[in-house]
Amino acid sequence: MLAHPDTVFIDEGIDFLNPQLYSACRAPFGMATVLPRRAYTSEVFQRLENEKVWTRDWVCIGTAPEIANPLDLLPYTIGQHAIHVQRSEDGELIGRFNKAQHGGCRAIPAQCRTGKKTKCSYTSCGYSRDSEVIHGESLSEMTPQMGQFLGAIPERLLPVKVKTCGPLIFANIDPTPGTKQTLHGPEWTENLVRLEGHWQEHRANWKLAGAAIVDVARSCLSGGGGATNYVSAEWAFPNLILVRSRHATLVVVLQPTAMDRTLWRLSFFAQPELSHSTHEVACGKLLGLLDQASAVAKSLQSEIEMSLASDLTERTRAGWSFNQRLIGRIAEHHVAYWNAPLMRA
Repeated sequence: MLAHPDTVFIDEGIDFLNPQLYSACRAPFGMATVLPRRAYTSEVFQRLENEKVWTRDWVCIGTAPEIANPLDLLPYTIGQHAIHVQRSEDGELIGRFNKAQHGGCRAIPAQCRTGKKTKCSYTSCGYSRDSEVIHGESLSEMTPQMGQFLGAIPERLLPVKVKTCGPLIFANIDPTPGTKQTLHGPEWTENLVRLEGHWQEHRANWKLAGAAIVDVARSCLSGGGGATNYVSAEWAFPNLILVRSRHATLVVVLQPTAMDRTLWRLSFFAQPELSHSTHEVACGKLLGLLDQASAVAKSLQSEIEMSLASDLTERTRAGWSFNQRLIGRIAEHHVAYWNAPLMRA
């Protein structure tokens, strides 16, 4: 699951574990640069994120209303780890690693090691793209989905830690013995219902996508954000963004599908007593926000790819704040836990 403790993360002569690499990024806002260019384009940095973030943190994977019925199953690939969360017969949420971790492959094909999620008929591998929610009736004995995700005895699958915060589902796959990661979930006190949800995919690294959504939400919605239009935006590290307006809350779960592509898993929530027309207007404004954010994110991705001479100045506070958290994660030292078999020299 984790890299060998002696693994290095070097690409084009750049050592991503060198703290000095990020010194300009840690300057005060206004003077700080974005992360080094290769942090948005390198498959090696993607593997470092898997090691330092996805394999360690509580990651938002979706919402409980998506799997409202018994045996409904939500697949999600955390970094390079294929997991799922299923609702049990008694209503509890159970997290497990998928049965077919590498589909039907005897070894991981070279084309699956490029950092880009592939479309695969097995659909359950940590290198392939996720399917949408699988309803319980599709998981009967002898179905392909049963073999890919659960197998004959799901109780024997490696468990995944699962917690909820309001309707949000979080998973943690850190295998280090004795490690207890605290979930710092967002505040969710309102009794909201999920109206709808869908996925969007845009050409931008997931870090740039997150910064663009938060920045646009705070400044651009309906000609101005903040208290004027009752809009707020919150980025819960690493991949959850909440955008709240007066009549709706937008949940954005960011999932990298390549170095330069991100899947936006969207869920719209609102108060149940509001009228249908009010719901439509509120959700329409949030969709307009996403259109603006996707354009900003794509522009940032292109600008960074074209910037060969020097690193760009970080122009958003959301991006700057996120970078500080990410750099801190990269600098952390973890107990070495590598699950390779011992052998005689």
